[in-house]
Amino acid sequence: MISLKRHLDEIGHRQQLTEELEIAYRQALQDIAQCLPSVSRALVQQTREQIKALCAQFENQPTPEILGQNRRELKKELREFAIQADLILETKDKQFKEILQSFAEAASTLAKQSQTNDGRLTGFTKNLENLISLEDLSELRNRLKAEVAELRRAVSEMHDASQMSVKQLRGELTRFQERLAVAEENARTDSLTGLRNRRSAEQALQAAVARGRLFSIVLMDLNGFKGVNDRWGHQAGDVVLKEFAGRLAVSVRSGDMVCRWGGDEFLVVLPDCGLAQASARAQEFRRACEGEYRLKQLERPVTLRLTMAQGVVEWQPGKSVQELLLRADERLYKEKGKGFAA
Repeated sequence: MISLKRHLDEIGHRQQLTEELEIAYRQALQDIAQCLPSVSRALVQQTREQIKALCAQFENQPTPEILGQNRRELKKELREFAIQADLILETKDKQFKEILQSFAEAASTLAKQSQTNDGRLTGFTKNLENLISLEDLSELRNRLKAEVAELRRAVSEMHDASQMSVKQLRGELTRFQERLAVAEENARTDSLTGLRNRRSAEQALQAAVARGRLFSIVLMDLNGFKGVNDRWGHQAGDVVLKEFAGRLAVSVRSGDMVCRWGGDEFLVVLPDCGLAQASARAQEFRRACEGEYRLKQLERPVTLRLTMAQGVVEWQPGKSVQELLLRADERLYKEKGKGFAA
């Protein structure tokens, strides 16, 4: 009777845990939908509707099969959202560079004329300051082009030389170009590891598919990495990630691209490399990166032994980047299912 009661209590506990997990999963879906970055109102609304549909599907049929399908669909939706968001940001970047080009043309005209008019330049500067408050880049570009055209007309009527104004405008333009170059480099780099970030890798994959030449990818995930953060804190986890990134970076070829894909996932793009060669290269990465990691920053130094799971795939002509990444992801999780230990 005691064993039966204990068994019934365990069943009740598991049932309660299952219910709590269902509630947590539904809440997580709702939180993801609400916290999407507002790069585009239409894109955010569309993605939210897709996530709400996944939530409704799970509520109507909360089975393990539906949960697994839900997870794959959610990953697909978030990946598509990231790609579309990048395209939107690239468009804005292009518009911004057009604005910069207008500045360059204006500076060139001033340099050729070598004459300025302080009053007109002052008015031009005030107009530019007023444009800063505009939020629509397209409108900003059109207004700025009009101001530049007016400046060119003023330059043709200028009589008093003012080399200082020309030099100042050139200097501001040069500094602006330098800051833009630094910002673009930072936008492509993972701040923790110094590797290329996910956005940069996705752009490289899109370019590789467009070229249509043979290439493969290796997707890697650290086994048991969550336990490092849980036991010793995120600072210890960051130390492990930086050391792993350093080991991986020195084990790739000069033409390969290595990036931090997200969290404890890393991706290597291997140009002109088929599946057999990529699988061999993946084993080289495993030998270079797996093994002991020593955490000296703790009160008492700790030595860890880490392993990884890998998804190695070759791009197939006619297939998209999303299909390539999905195959790599499936192979990675299949390998994790074999029970690799950290």
